[in-house]
Amino acid sequence: MPTTEGKRMEPRMTRGSWKFGAWSAGGQIVISALLTLNKLWPDDGLDVLSFWIYTVWFTISVIQFAHLLRVRRNDAPFWDEDEARRSDWDRRGRQL
Repeated sequence: MPTTEGKRMEPRMTRGSWKFGAWSAGGQIVISALLTLNKLWPDDGLDVLSFWIYTVWFTISVIQFAHLLRVRRNDAPFWDEDEARRSDWDRRGRQL
């Protein structure tokens, strides 16, 4: 079976852990964006500290999501190879 050359970015990341990480990062992006926008038009005056905290949280969440997209793109051949290996193992097991 051919092996994929290269180095994985996150050696222990599986498709399931990637999906969980992507959903959690996406949720953080949405929540922090809503909180940041809420701090732009407050009822009792502009709270600058909270606005910048939420803005930094939003930025970090976007960076985390971009990193996960990069991991997905670079690890796709490894995941495909692993799935091919599992399906081959299942196929041979059924032939017995």
